[in-house]
Amino acid sequence: MKNTAAPKKKPGRRSPVSLPVTITRHRTYMLPTRHGMLFFLALLAMLVGSINYNNNLGFLLVFLLGAMSLVSMLHTHRNLVGLRVLSVSAKPVFAGEAAMFDFQIYSENVLRPALVFSIEKTHRTTEDVAAGAVTRIPVRATTRQRGVFSPGPVTVHTRFPLGLFYTWSTLRMELSCVVYPEPLAGPFQVHESTADGAEAEGPGILHGADDFMGMKTYQPGDPIRRISWKTFSRGQGLFTKEFGGRGQTILIFDYDAVKSDDAEKKLSRLCDLIIKAARTNIEYGLRLPETFIPPGRGEQHKHRCLKALALSGKGDKGI
Repeated sequence: MKNTAAPKKKPGRRSPVSLPVTITRHRTYMLPTRHGMLFFLALLAMLVGSINYNNNLGFLLVFLLGAMSLVSMLHTHRNLVGLRVLSVSAKPVFAGEAAMFDFQIYSENVLRPALVFSIEKTHRTTEDVAAGAVTRIPVRATTRQRGVFSPGPVTVHTRFPLGLFYTWSTLRMELSCVVYPEPLAGPFQVHESTADGAEAEGPGILHGADDFMGMKTYQPGDPIRRISWKTFSRGQGLFTKEFGGRGQTILIFDYDAVKSDDAEKKLSRLCDLIIKAARTNIEYGLRLPETFIPPGRGEQHKHRCLKALALSGKGDKGI
């Protein structure tokens, strides 16, 4: 009985590679550079002249330089083959800024000088990779709009040692970076909700709480006006005063409350409001057409809200 199972398809050359990945000789290509072409034309002219005049010293010089070029070709190829890309990471940025992809590169036992990394052939980064150590290499790529930024393939090339040959390898990896909306400056107008559940339409004002709850260790971003300077002057450390009570206000940044007909401008205004609220350590939440983020504060909460703005309407919930 014949086996009717479909044969397994081999991954295509353009399919993304999984990390970690090693640059092998099957992934590398080599061509002479412009300087290399001029060098070989000069060697050819010298060879023709040596043959014409039967000049033994000319033959010696041509063969010596030719042998040096072949040795340099071998070193250029070996400078790239065997390089290992362990991981890639990128922090979120705002639209229009350059996303920084941090590559963790490892070379087992060979020093690899003058390696050039680039994404989409822009923002080239030249680094030396030490032997037996992991080297961090940052590579920039320009973002244009909010969402999940997936740049093109990564190219690694080298012309070491003489610049006569150009060896490169193109790696198609699944790179991604969350891009926040570009903040659009404007007045601090929000949809306000108090702690007792009442809601009001108006400017986002943080109402002072009536009850003193105690003190906590100072954290970066805490309001300076709440620092307990008396405690600090006694040498007991830096603390901030905590207040509570029913008078405390919680701010809700509402997508529908932003006055604009452009959806992107609405998201940019919300982005600016979140940044301003995070700077003053106000407790705030975010309401978008497809999701609601409960009120909170801190860096983690801020990035959660900004990420929701970046992915709003994009359908990229798993990033």
